[in-house]
Amino acid sequence: MSVKDLVGFIHATGDLASQSHTKRMRRMGQKLHAERQAAYRDEDRKEALVRSMIPLDDYEIHIQGRIDGVLERDGVEVLEEIKSTDTPLELVDEETFPAHMAQLELYGYMWAEEKELKSVTLQLVYIHHKSREEKVLKKRVRFATLKEKTKRLCEDYLTWLKIYEEHQFDKMRSIEGLAFPFEEYREGQYHFAGAAYKTLVAEEILFATAPTGVGKTAAAIYSGLKSLKDEREKLFYLTAKNAGKTIAVETVERMKAQGLSVKAITLNSKENMCLMVEVDCDPELCPYAKGFYNRVRKALEDIFVHDDVYEAKLIKSYGEYHTVCPHEFALEIANYADIVICDFNYVFDPRIRLIRFFEESAFIPKLLVDEAHNLVERARAMHSARIGFADMAGLFEAVKKMKPSAEKAMSGVLSAMENMIAETDAKTSGLAITKETPESFVAELHHLAGKLDALLEANKRHKKRKAVREGFFLVAQFLRVFECWNDAFRFAIQREGDDFFFDIICLDASGPVSEVFRESAKGAVLFSATLKPLHYYKGLLTKGEGSHFEVPSPFDPERLGLFLDVSTSTKFRERPRSVARIIDTIYALLETKKGNYIAFFPSYAYMQMVYEQFDASGYVVMKQERGMGLFEREDFITSFKEKGERSKILFSVLGGSFSEAVDYKGEALSGVLVVGVALPAYNRLNEILKDYFYEEGYDGFDFAYTYPGMTKVVQAVGRVIRSQEDEGVAVLFDTRYATEKYKHLMPSHWRPATVEREHYIQDFLRAFWEKDDEGID
Repeated sequence: MSVKDLVGFIHATGDLASQSHTKRMRRMGQKLHAERQAAYRDEDRKEALVRSMIPLDDYEIHIQGRIDGVLERDGVEVLEEIKSTDTPLELVDEETFPAHMAQLELYGYMWAEEKELKSVTLQLVYIHHKSREEKVLKKRVRFATLKEKTKRLCEDYLTWLKIYEEHQFDKMRSIEGLAFPFEEYREGQYHFAGAAYKTLVAEEILFATAPTGVGKTAAAIYSGLKSLKDEREKLFYLTAKNAGKTIAVETVERMKAQGLSVKAITLNSKENMCLMVEVDCDPELCPYAKGFYNRVRKALEDIFVHDDVYEAKLIKSYGEYHTVCPHEFALEIANYADIVICDFNYVFDPRIRLIRFFEESAFIPKLLVDEAHNLVERARAMHSARIGFADMAGLFEAVKKMKPSAEKAMSGVLSAMENMIAETDAKTSGLAITKETPESFVAELHHLAGKLDALLEANKRHKKRKAVREGFFLVAQFLRVFECWNDAFRFAIQREGDDFFFDIICLDASGPVSEVFRESAKGAVLFSATLKPLHYYKGLLTKGEGSHFEVPSPFDPERLGLFLDVSTSTKFRERPRSVARIIDTIYALLETKKGNYIAFFPSYAYMQMVYEQFDASGYVVMKQERGMGLFEREDFITSFKEKGERSKILFSVLGGSFSEAVDYKGEALSGVLVVGVALPAYNRLNEILKDYFYEEGYDGFDFAYTYPGMTKVVQAVGRVIRSQEDEGVAVLFDTRYATEKYKHLMPSHWRPATVEREHYIQDFLRAFWEKDDEGID
């Protein structure tokens, strides 16, 4: 391990700092470090490499590092370590930052051992950020003293190492003897597990099309665990929905009940983890950030020894007990966890990606990507950003109340925005879009970001602090996304009502996403019931790399009554004429068999059009509303799943929380109606996306419209059959389902029947349910 990591683990002290503050301090430190080294004499050595092996008990601790300077001064060899600080130098001594002198003393031991010296001169140089003044702490230390200090340092680390290594031994032994967590494999599950295992061992990429109900989560995690070879390899289970996290945790708990020894953590947003009323990580305002590093090691040892599966509630309880920020504490735990269960953004989003795993080489991540069809759209969103004119105008008003003044920088941004609006047709057409990078606008934002950072530093308790902090984060995220700019990006100005928005739009995130799969991850399995057509997902996620494996459905296709009602068009202009037949279809579903049903629509407006004309008499009617919160959605789903005395219908929108990643097992769902083919809205942005894909050699219309829409349709139908005992019906309602294009995109295990204009859907539904009744008799 490195000298810095060893010393940092034992002697870490200090507060949590914001990411921007940390980056600023790092840049300043690098600059001052380089200036100091630039003044070295020709005979002085910079970044001198030292290595050492320290035997201790049954361990050999191999340490390496680089000494900032080996200098010759007045005939004496001096080892120098350079540090920078914004702490007043008169307050700095050896005890102020214990890790700094400990680092230098460890270098001194390694150097003296290598050169067979009896003593060595050490020089710790502090440079003040603003004044550039220096303070030198210099001493001569005997080798025997350094050896004893090094021994104590390693013994201290060994206390933790033994705990960690004991777990690693237990983990590998338990994995070796781990049986599959269910008595038997479902049809296709064994073969999927085998394909996933081979892929991860070979450090390759696999796209696995596996129907709903195969048991993808259990097979993927089981195979992933079996592929692990040492503690550097981490299993990342990625999912786009909270429900996916829950299923993964339940799977790990089931394996633990069968003898698996593993540490698993779920990562959640800072907002969900914060113990304060308001999220503000400034150490002067948050007691969980103040002195975080003084306490985090004890907290880490405590939770690691006493628990194995770290979910939000548990982490927050430890965080409160040890007075450490739960969010940052979770990230520390992740370093030592074997399985990390998290959202896509912790791996792919440039704004919050886990640098320690995906931009450094300390760990070897293996990826299990659940519901991988969601990653295309999510990745585009992660690499896009937006700033509104009204946002900046509101920020300007807040900035005016604070000192030092940032008004000039603020005026520069607003002027740049006004000029861009005037120079384009955004005001008249509502959208101006270009391939050109907005360099001057970005330069103004960079200038403003620096001013806002200083403003926040100087105004810890100002009543406008929250508004300025939120504005600063908005600007910082915009700038971070801009760093990813390539030919697949566009800059747009959009008018929405009276406001104008300045957008970085990512049309295709395959560049940065495929880089993660190729260079950061060492093996990846992307699985979903909806990876058709394959060339679409491979092209937009891995730039064509990866093999494919298709799992046959474990369910009897006869248990799903699938009907294509091709009698009526649902295209935008013809929607009013479709309402009557849609309502008749809903009545047919509710009357043919009492149960719970969902009618999925391509938009809220279309849903509302039908809802307003639907006679709810005799039925339980529920409707999805815009902007439903997490807990509200969960309560809503729970209420819907309950079976009552009357048939129940839920009006919902395709692609939302109710059409993906929700299990409606048993009698919780009897059937679905999918209205339309779920094409994304026809607008200039989607037309630009279509044109971009044509330029890239793809079928632009299908890539921008057809495939994303059909993915939502397949996911919605997948809610009906969740186990081998389930049965139900699905009606796909649109003339386009009669075309070969759409039939080709349907899963191979579907067995659809076509309903023409002259047919009555209730006849088909009645025949399905009566056949089932006859089979039961």
